[in-house]
Formats: sequence, C-alpha cells, structure tokens
Amino acid sequence: MDLILRSLSTIDGVLLMKFFDNDLVITYDTDRIKFSDIAEFILSMGIGLFLRKVILNIGGEYVNVDQVSSMIVDSVDGVVYLLRESNSPRLSILAHPDTDLNAVINELRGLGVNVRGVVNDEVTYILMAQS
Repeated sequence: MDLILRSLSTIDGVLLMKFFDNDLVITYDTDRIKFSDIAEFILSMGIGLFLRKVILNIGGEYVNVDQVSSMIVDSVDGVVYLLRESNSPRLSILAHPDTDLNAVINELRGLGVNVRGVVNDEVTYILMAQS
C-alpha cells in the first residue's frame, strides 16, 4: 500500500490522501486532474474501487463509444468509462458514486445519443484485470 500511496502522491493535482478506517480519501484539484484520471490510475495498479455502474438503454443507431466516452469524461467529472457491447442497445457507465446521472444523460442527448431509459443503477466493486 505504501507504493501505491507514493505513486498517487506524484500525480499533479492530488492534494491530500488520508485513510479513514479502511477507506482511502483523496482530495484533488479539479482544475488540474479529473476523477477519471485518478480512478484509471488506481485500477491500472490492480486495486479495486467502488464505482457506480449505470446501464442505459439507448437507440439502435451507431454510436462511436470511444468518441462519446472521451467527450463525456471531459465534460462530466466523475465519469470513468463508457462501454457498449457490439450490436447491443445497452450502454454501461462507470462513475463515481456521487456522479449526477441526469448531467450524464443530458450530455449524451446533447451528443445525439437517444437515451431511452435506465436499466440498472448500482454501486459495485470494480477490479480491472492487469495485463
């Protein structure tokens, strides 16, 4: 855990890290770093996070998930990833548990994505496999 804390402390924008019981609380400068950057860094080290997983039912039209994901992550702090299985009407969003879902949906609609409704919304433990 010391290696992880030292690594996190080198990230520009991380201001303070403190443990409360078993939870690590990170304070950061939102002008210099986004939550998604910190989350991706932690996940890449093989450490799990509790994230909000929202599954949306979207229209059947083609959606360039990489492009939309990049725009959403940049415009709504807290969003980490957008994922879509090929030929599936479902779009999965991984985000900070306190992320404003309405802001995400409005941003998606502003990008031309036809959001038909929320299928699932839960906080779950996410652990990315290391390669």
